[in-house]
Formats: sequence, structure tokens, C-alpha cells
Amino acid sequence: MSPVILGLLVLAVAAGAYGALRQHRLNDGRPDVPAAIVGWATRLLPIDRAEWGQAMVGELEQYHGLARWRYALGCAVAALGLPRRDGSGRWVVISVLVAAIACAALVGYEFVRHPSMVTGAGTWLALVTFTCALAGFVAVTDVTTREPRIGKTAAIAGCAVAGAWISAGVVAMSIHSKASVFVLFALPLLSIAVGVVGARRGQTRTAGLRTAVVSAVVASLLVFLVLAADILITDGRPYDAGQLRDFATSGYPDMATYAVSDNLGTAMLLLLFMSAANAVFGSVGAALAARRGRQGV
Repeated sequence: MSPVILGLLVLAVAAGAYGALRQHRLNDGRPDVPAAIVGWATRLLPIDRAEWGQAMVGELEQYHGLARWRYALGCAVAALGLPRRDGSGRWVVISVLVAAIACAALVGYEFVRHPSMVTGAGTWLALVTFTCALAGFVAVTDVTTREPRIGKTAAIAGCAVAGAWISAGVVAMSIHSKASVFVLFALPLLSIAVGVVGARRGQTRTAGLRTAVVSAVVASLLVFLVLAADILITDGRPYDAGQLRDFATSGYPDMATYAVSDNLGTAMLLLLFMSAANAVFGSVGAALAARRGRQGV
């Protein structure tokens, strides 16, 4: 469980860093990290502070060496510390924080009930990675919802996406047919629609992307809460054939401990997959809406 979770996070961070550095290079071809940091900081600014971003980028060229790094980091701190103007965004951040704490509490309680789930350093690595992911969700939401009108739209969209994922999962499990898999293909379309709605409400592709990201965070946290609560109530039941087969060689003392550990690992993976997939498809929707808007002008 832990290597997969850690690997997904590392790949996501590496992909983001590579994309940012690829756009900013010095004359000799080396990556221009300070320019990438300033570019990232400008994207955090609301639309009504776009002039600030242009000034940051223009003034960066006046600095060289260590001073260039200090200026870039100062821009990042200023962008992160910019006070928000949208009251609904503040409530979304609080809601995400409460949900993240609830997720951590449910997982922690399961480890108290089943201490045998701790099987070594890999378990602690998984828990640390899971905690970092939750903290990252809160930080991303705090930064992203500073744009006016994004918070409320993203929260509603996130609840809708979570409901769709839960409903699709229930249908796929209850029908017990290969045809039920096709129900899951509707989920990416919903995420794309979130990006389209966000871009049209905010009138920019950036607004659509931010709406998609926050809705992805909200949806993934809600689905994880539902799964974790179900695991707590049922102790991982009903046990499927694969779990019964693998339990014999798992080394766990009882079936309940193994099932809870297995199901929690699956829920953690789904948390990361949902947040990434919904954000990616939402960004596609935002790009489509922005392109269509330019063609209509």
C-alpha cells in the first residue's frame, strides 16, 4: 500500500515540477527555477491582481544570483499570504479542514481498534504519506479559493461529483455484470462539466481549473469519509473471495484486521486517484470552455 501511495504523490509532484521548469529556461538551456517559482506565484493571484503578477515577472529580470532566488521566494510568500476577499471561500477551506481531520481521525481510530495493522516501517510511511496528502488538500484549497465565486461553485460541484462516484460504485457492485463498468465512464464527463461551468462562471480558463481542483478535493474527501465510515461499521465485511484467499499468507492475526487494513489501503488509493483524475478531467473542461469562448468572440 505505502509504496503505491508514495509513488503516486512523487509522480504528481515530479510531473508538476517538470512542466513548470520546462517553460522557464535560461539562455544556456538550464532550468530557471526562480522564474518557475514566480510564474507559479502569479498563477495563485486572483484576476483582479493580475497587474501584480505582471510586475513580479518584469522585476525578476533585474535580479541575478542569490538575490534572484530571494526575490522569487518573496513573491511566493506574498502570493500565499495574500488575504482572501471571498467569504464563501473561507467556509470551503474550513469545511475541507474539518473533513481532513475527520478522515485522519477515522484512520487513527481503526489503528487503535486493530493495532496489529502496524506491520513495520511501510505502515508508518503510508500513514505519513496519507497525512501529507490531507495537509496538501487543505493548503491547495486555501490558495485556490481566493478567487471570487470559486468557493461556492467548487463546493457544490464537489458534492455532486462525490454523489456520482458513490452512486456509480453502488450500481457497479450491485449489478454484478461486466456491463456495469460502463457506468463508470460517465464520471469523467461530470468532471469535464465542472471545468466548463467553472470557466464560464469565472470567465477564464484559470477560474475553471481552480474550480475543478477544489471540487476534486471536496469529492475525494467525501468519498473517503463514506468508505472509512463503512469500514468502521462493518469491520471490512463482507469478505470477498480474494481477501479470504490472501488472508492465509498475510501474516495478520485475524480476518477482520486483514480486511480493515486492505480496505483502508484501497480507500487511500482511491482518495489520491479521485483527486488527480477529477482535477485532470476538470482542467480539460476548463480548456475546452476557454477555447470555445475565444472562438465565439
